[in-house]
Amino acid sequence: MKKTLLQLLVVWCLAVTSAQAQMTFTLNGVTYGDVAERDSKGFTTVTLPAGTNLSGLITAIAIDGSPVDANKVTPNPTTTKLNYGELKVFTYNNKAYGFRFEEDVWFCGVFFSDCHINQGSGHDGTSQADMTTIMNNIIAMGQDGTKKVNFTAAPNLVPKASIIFCLGDIDQDKGDNGSSGTHDNFLSCTANIAKEAGIPFIFIAGNHDLSPDYWTGDDPDKGATSSGSNADDETISAITTNNTYWNNKSVFDENIQYFIDDTKSSYFQSKPFTFKFKDVRFYCAQTYWFQKLYKKPNLLSSATYYAPDKVITALDNFVTAHATEASVWMQHYPWLAGSDCNRWWLDQNDKGLYIPTKDTSIYGSSDSNVGQNDANFANTKKKNPLSDIMMKAAGKVDGKVQHFSGHYHRFDDRTYNNTTNNGSSVHDYTVAAPGNSSQTNNAFVVLFKRGEGVKEVIQTQF
Repeated sequence: MKKTLLQLLVVWCLAVTSAQAQMTFTLNGVTYGDVAERDSKGFTTVTLPAGTNLSGLITAIAIDGSPVDANKVTPNPTTTKLNYGELKVFTYNNKAYGFRFEEDVWFCGVFFSDCHINQGSGHDGTSQADMTTIMNNIIAMGQDGTKKVNFTAAPNLVPKASIIFCLGDIDQDKGDNGSSGTHDNFLSCTANIAKEAGIPFIFIAGNHDLSPDYWTGDDPDKGATSSGSNADDETISAITTNNTYWNNKSVFDENIQYFIDDTKSSYFQSKPFTFKFKDVRFYCAQTYWFQKLYKKPNLLSSATYYAPDKVITALDNFVTAHATEASVWMQHYPWLAGSDCNRWWLDQNDKGLYIPTKDTSIYGSSDSNVGQNDANFANTKKKNPLSDIMMKAAGKVDGKVQHFSGHYHRFDDRTYNNTTNNGSSVHDYTVAAPGNSSQTNNAFVVLFKRGEGVKEVIQTQF
């Protein structure tokens, strides 16, 4: 029997006689690779995908490959009521077949980052054609019953992508052709493919997608220019449009909602967001949680930057109210990976230059004369307060918050320990860029458990 057929091998059954027979079911809307089974204490446990409707599940029966009249099986499997966790014993020709159905508690996510579509080798750029191939391979994972990776926590699971994430730096600097603002090339080889497959795809912005304070050196054209702010609008619009699409598809337990400063709703904001999927809460920053707000520049003045304090307060309040929910976190910047990691968290360029905010900030956004790449300042002002907020939520593994990042272009796996509160730790998985010549086509395949969060992380290639 081929695995691609809807007629599925569900269980090897124990018979009243010493003979062993094979019972085959045709299942409504369920494919072979979606089913796991294990023998236990005289019956077989059949694990079905989470959310499978047991009503009308069994539509036909066969014994050892030969169809049988369902009315001759007692009770009739096509009409008897099935309940999760309840033992059912069917008899046919004086042979008994016992099994129990359970709902799958596992699902998988795939994380990649830093596609830099068409940006070239200097940024480990990926072509549209290569990214299309990678995305199609992610979509196809496990669909033929083959295991791409093996999880020790769920050895019978054939991993499939239930949700896909891209963690920023999606194409060339702020757009398809360098400062064009639009992101059609990236969307065509990622988001559009996911939509066609019906698999939720979430992406966030990186530092190449939103205007930083400075790009490099002493360039006087610092911060958001008029063209830069327009490109920023395009980036956030692409993200929120994609989010709205999936909200409208009703694929989430709770729709995407944003963290913003309501007092500056007319100013540019990166709009970090959250949603709940399969009983797990996902918190998604853009470049990072402390991305500054700004009033757009015009012909007579440059942009005016503001502190992100009220965005962080909104996050803190939300996490406090949802502390019992298992959480998973992500942003573009890593917590520790990269020699310039703390410079990124401080909004500094390669010479330590940055733009202070107009208003004061408890997170250091308004401070002047901050040392270049100052780890102590970055930790004290930003990493420590953020890790304390994150620690409020459930879903930690070995007491550590589970976090995913990009930007570094290489795989990394480190734990940030709060420098003032030893009880706050963040386990950060940094994913390599798909175009990294030494680690091509990279991603994390992550095993989640409903209601509990991350259970296992495996790096692989697509």
